[in-house]
Amino acid sequence: MILEIDRSNIARLACSAALLVVLSVSGCGGGETELPGDPGSLDTGDTTPPSTPTALIANAASPSQVNLSWTAATDNIGIVGYRVYRDGSLDTTLGNVTSYQDTGLSASTTYSYTVQAVDIAGNRSGQSAAASATTPSIPDTTAPSTPTGLTASAVSPSRIDLGWSASTDNIGVTGYRVYRNGTLITTLGNVTSYQNTGLSSSTTYSYTVQAIDAAGNASAQSAQASATTQFSDSTAPSIPTGLTATAVSPSQINLSWTASTDNVGVSAYRVYRNGTLLATLGNVTTHQNTGLSSSTTYSYRVDAVDAAGNASAQSAQASATTLAAPDTTAPSTPTGLTASVVSFSQINLSWTASTDNVGVTGYRVYRNSTLITTLGNVTTYQNTGLSASTTYSYRVQAIDAAGNASAQSAQASATTLAAPDTTAPSTPTGVTATAVSSSRINLSWNASTDNVGVTGYRIYRNGTFLTAVGTVTTYANTGLSAATTYTYRVDAIDAAGNASALSAQVSATTQGASGTAILTWDPVTAPTLSGYRIYYGTAPGSYLQPFGQGINVGNVTTYTVTGLSSGTRYYFAATAYDTSNSESVFSNEAFKDIP
Repeated sequence: MILEIDRSNIARLACSAALLVVLSVSGCGGGETELPGDPGSLDTGDTTPPSTPTALIANAASPSQVNLSWTAATDNIGIVGYRVYRDGSLDTTLGNVTSYQDTGLSASTTYSYTVQAVDIAGNRSGQSAAASATTPSIPDTTAPSTPTGLTASAVSPSRIDLGWSASTDNIGVTGYRVYRNGTLITTLGNVTSYQNTGLSSSTTYSYTVQAIDAAGNASAQSAQASATTQFSDSTAPSIPTGLTATAVSPSQINLSWTASTDNVGVSAYRVYRNGTLLATLGNVTTHQNTGLSSSTTYSYRVDAVDAAGNASAQSAQASATTLAAPDTTAPSTPTGLTASVVSFSQINLSWTASTDNVGVTGYRVYRNSTLITTLGNVTTYQNTGLSASTTYSYRVQAIDAAGNASAQSAQASATTLAAPDTTAPSTPTGVTATAVSSSRINLSWNASTDNVGVTGYRIYRNGTFLTAVGTVTTYANTGLSAATTYTYRVDAIDAAGNASALSAQVSATTQGASGTAILTWDPVTAPTLSGYRIYYGTAPGSYLQPFGQGINVGNVTTYTVTGLSSGTRYYFAATAYDTSNSESVFSNEAFKDIP
């Protein structure tokens, strides 16, 4: 609704400014309040502006709201409202109020405000002094992740060390709470370890850890970890013995001593020089005291300490005098460097020893201008692990104990051999074994193949290497025992030493000696079987009882009959007998002509 004014009654309306304000503010809802001075304001003839608002205060009430308040301005007729400016731009127009809530703002943002008063005639005051406020950040309600990997390690009778994996958080972990046996014992910063001291010896303690962030959000407690403190130790270690002090340079003396013993265990040694503590070491029995003055005598003592802090008495004193001023003379340059190829991956170096005013202590070897190793006082080196068919260049430099280095030697080069053959020949096939006499078995096989060439074969008899032959495919094995079974395998080899798999196994039995007959038979199955008897004669059936005499041969399935007459045919049969000497019927009849 628009309030229409009869301009002929301006003087009367000017006297009723307060009523005009009310009518203007309480008009139809919606839109901004219309103030005098805006389009449609009254022309009252008043040209005096209101006073400038003072004491403007801006308070951030939330991440999206800033509250303003100020002291009311004054006017010769009357204030009708205020204009609020945010960051230099008009934000809103208000009625005659002294506070305002600016909403819909961005979090973590600074806003600057001024306020201007307006009277009924539209006169405007100057803008107030600026007031600023920064909206807070959006609150953090996300808890950190639960700590993992908690470990508890007892390191003494009164101390357990804790460690865990760091938690994560949407903003950032600020600390951890440590609980012992269910009770909070400390709150730490953003660390992942804690030393819990002042504990009782031989006592078990259980721990959990909880992560917290800056907003006070807390994770769940971690999985529990427990440890038992060590028992209280009050026994000091034994006194170190055998302390020696050896000057090795103008600035270094090396110490060594015999280890002390302790009822629990020595954890450290303390070294004293000229009566003053020099160093606390771990459980070692040597120490290198460096940074000393040349030609100066130093005295040392050592005591032992255990984990409980018990200390032995100090050892007997040992003294040494450092060497004279350092050596600054470099060794002579190595000469006679040679590089010799020995394989596809190795080159051997040798050179003539350098000389030095004090003594050469070692050599540096350079390959293709890069240092590859520092050696002791030797004059040879085997450079392994090289690439095949590759040229390498070398130089050598001598050094002494003072660190003086000679010039590098003249260069020597060599080229490694081609890559070796690593392919094995194919496995021999078709292996045969044929007994041709009582002392000889002939072998034969099919030739193997190879990517380069087969150079020979190895023959194994009864699982044991017998002999190596060239590129042949036959072999006569002589000097054997009569009537004996032999098994054979063969493998192939090449020039690089690669060997094939062993061939399939073959067997042969040498012929019997003159006047012998080799008998074999199938075994008999009987729970009380004791053995077999062999019967023989010179005519069919002549071995039948009571004509022949059985030979007990034991529980075997082969037997050689000896002492037979040449030029005679013999007939043979076998029986089985049990533990009660009950005998089976005769087997089938077999015969052999004895040559």
